[in-house]
Amino acid sequence: METKQLNVWIPEEYRDYVAERAEKEKCGMNKIIADLIRDDIARRKGEFTQNAALAVLQEMLVKELHQTHAQLRQQLREDREEEREDQQGYLKKQFDRLAGLTVTSIKHGGIARRLIFTVLAKAHGGPFAREAYQHAEERTLEELAPKKKTPLYQDTLIDETPTEKARNGHV
Repeated sequence: METKQLNVWIPEEYRDYVAERAEKEKCGMNKIIADLIRDDIARRKGEFTQNAALAVLQEMLVKELHQTHAQLRQQLREDREEEREDQQGYLKKQFDRLAGLTVTSIKHGGIARRLIFTVLAKAHGGPFAREAYQHAEERTLEELAPKKKTPLYQDTLIDETPTEKARNGHV
């Protein structure tokens, strides 16, 4: 490497340090100064390399975290889909079971009705059995019909509405 002269002014204590070190190492002050500058250059390049490597590592870490997060979201979607399919299968089985029980109940109700009608007809005659059947049917329809809701004012203890009171002369 070609050498060039460097004239710089430095504090006296730095110059004394360089002279002491040159004396201990038995070499010239130029060599000590060149070593210090070379070490400083290497250190600064190392810091740059280290900073660049740190930025690359950070970028890699962020990318890896995003990929992991995306994989977790995908696994969660798949798990939810599997749970939904399991739940739909369970509900389908329960609805099928309910439908089967309903059909069985209707069938048994029809059989019971015919048997009871037959027993009533033999015991008390056909007209009585028809009348009993019609009465039972009417009562069942009344019980199955939706109940009427009572208005709020109907629960109060007022005998007359306000307009009826006014017509009757009460204020």
